[in-house]
Amino acid sequence: MKRFAVIAAALLAGAIFGAVFMLATQGISTTNQASSDATTPATAGFGPSTSDPADAGSPPVATTPTDAVESPPISDQILLVWTPGRLPAGFADRVEALPGVNAVTTVRSGLAHLTGTKNANGDTVDEPPDGFVIPLEVMAFDPTTYPAFLLKQESVTFTKLGPGQIILGRTSAQLRRLGPGGVLMFENGSFTVAAVVDDVLIGAAEAALPLGEAADLLAVEAERYLLIRYSGTRKALESSARARLPEGVAVRIRAPGETPVLRHGDAVLPQVLIKKQFGEFAYRLGNDLTFAIEPAWVEANITTSNVPLLGQVMCHRNLLPAVAGAMEELEERNLAFLVDPNGFRGCFNPRYIANRKGISRHAWGAAIDINIGSNPEGLESIQDPRLIEIMERWGLTSGHEWLIPDPGHFEYVQPAHQR
Repeated sequence: MKRFAVIAAALLAGAIFGAVFMLATQGISTTNQASSDATTPATAGFGPSTSDPADAGSPPVATTPTDAVESPPISDQILLVWTPGRLPAGFADRVEALPGVNAVTTVRSGLAHLTGTKNANGDTVDEPPDGFVIPLEVMAFDPTTYPAFLLKQESVTFTKLGPGQIILGRTSAQLRRLGPGGVLMFENGSFTVAAVVDDVLIGAAEAALPLGEAADLLAVEAERYLLIRYSGTRKALESSARARLPEGVAVRIRAPGETPVLRHGDAVLPQVLIKKQFGEFAYRLGNDLTFAIEPAWVEANITTSNVPLLGQVMCHRNLLPAVAGAMEELEERNLAFLVDPNGFRGCFNPRYIANRKGISRHAWGAAIDINIGSNPEGLESIQDPRLIEIMERWGLTSGHEWLIPDPGHFEYVQPAHQR
C-alpha cells in the first residue's frame, strides 16, 4: 500500500534497513518476500478486545509471496513474529527448539515516565510541570542474544552498555535535543545517554536498555515480539512456529522489506513518529484509562472545527485538514451516506489503550472513530471499501485489517495524497 513508502522513507533513510539486519551481508532479497493473508490464514484476529495501536497488523505489501511456493534455502534469514498484547509464555523457547533456527531474541517494550532531562553540560533541557511526566516508549533487549541480529560494528553499542547507560534512537534524540552524555531522569532512576543509533536498530522505540535495568527500574515487562534467524525454507519455519502458539492466538510474521521496521504493531506509526508529527506532551497519571495532558500543549495543538458530515470535531490542528478533506470528498462524490453522523465517536480523547500498554493515538488528537455502532471493535468490518479508500488517501489508515479488528478506527499514518 502507498502508506508503506512514506513510513519507510521516514524510518529507513535510504538503504539503512538493508544494512542493519544483515541484509547487505547475506544477500537476502526484500522484493519478493511478502506473505499475503491469503496464504497465512492464521493472521485472522481472535481474542479479547484491546484497541491497541501496537496490535495493528499491517496488510502485506503488494509483492509476490514467498510462502506461496517452496523457496530455495537462504542461510540465516530473519523473521519478525508478534502477537496482540504480548507473546504467549514460553513461546520463544518453543521456537528456539525448532529445526533450522539458529538464533532467537525476545524484545520487551513498555512506557517509562520521564521526569526531566539534562544535556552533557548539565543544563536542563526538559522539565515537565509539577505533577506531570513525559511518556517514553522504551524497548528492553537481551544483550546476550540481541546483537546476533545486528552487524558486528553495530552490536558493540549493545554489548558494551554499562550500568546506568541508555541508548536513544535518532528521531528520539532529535526530539529530546540530546546526544551522548545527556541524562534522562525517570521516576525510578536516571540514565546517561551512551549512544544515539538509527531507529531501526531499536525497533523504532524511543530508547533502549538491557533487560535487567529496564525491568528493575522502568517496569518494561511485556514481551512484545520475537526475532528469528534461521536456515531452510520460510514456509516450513512459519508452519512450525504457528503450531507452537496456543489455539486461537493471532499472529503476524514478517521478513525485512515487508514492513518499515521490525517491531510489533507495524500497521501504524511508532510513538516516536507520532510525536514528531503532532508534538510531545507531558501528562498527569490517572487511576483509570484516562489522564490529564498539560494545558499548554492542549491549547497550542487541539482545536475544534465544524466538519462536513461529522459536525463539531475536536482534533489536533494538523489532522483536521485531512479529516475535513476526506468528508468533503465524500460529499463531492455523492457518498455522504457512507458516514453515519450518530456513529462518530470523536477524535481528541486523552487515554491509554486497554491495560495501559501504551497511549491511544486519540490522546494526540491523531485518530477518529467513524461508524462505530455498525463496526464495533473485535468484529469483521462492514465499512464500505470506498470510505476506507478515501480515508487512506487522506493519510488515515483503517483498523479493519488489524489482528484484532477495529474497523471504526482511523488514525494518521502519512500526509494526504493528491487527488
